[in-house]
Amino acid sequence: MSALLLSLNEARVLASLVGKSLTTPQYYPMTVNGVMLASNQKNSRSPVMSLSEGDAGAALNQLEAQRLVKRDETSGRAVKWRHKFQHQLLLKTGGVAVLATLMLRGPQTLAEIRANASGLNGPADIDGVQAVLDDLADLASPLVKQLPRGAGQSTVRYAHLLCGED
Repeated sequence: MSALLLSLNEARVLASLVGKSLTTPQYYPMTVNGVMLASNQKNSRSPVMSLSEGDAGAALNQLEAQRLVKRDETSGRAVKWRHKFQHQLLLKTGGVAVLATLMLRGPQTLAEIRANASGLNGPADIDGVQAVLDDLADLASPLVKQLPRGAGQSTVRYAHLLCGED
């Protein structure tokens, strides 16, 4: 698979679908409005975004073209969406949890990733998080990278590369 490059809106929409599928399966698959609301949550998100329903719909259409989401044909009147993130990128559950966490919350330390990915069936310990990050960084097209330690920071942080290097 060639290198995947998402816009910020697409990454947030995709990560929101992944997160909601794991944390609130009773509300999954999701409508465009549900995806918009999940993407615009003010807690557990960095940066906080303000997507319109049109922005969320456009992101879903772009993700569908990349085969990362699909319309759920079994839904009732409203069109609902499912992610295919894990299957398209051939990721293990821990990798999905770590990537979704980084896409939703921005760069984080190992301890932050462990704590924040735990609700998404992520690795239970720091060694598990490090192993997942190593696997994601060791691909032909790496999906994560270690950031240089900033001034006054005692630990390194990790970021996803699905939106490019920046």
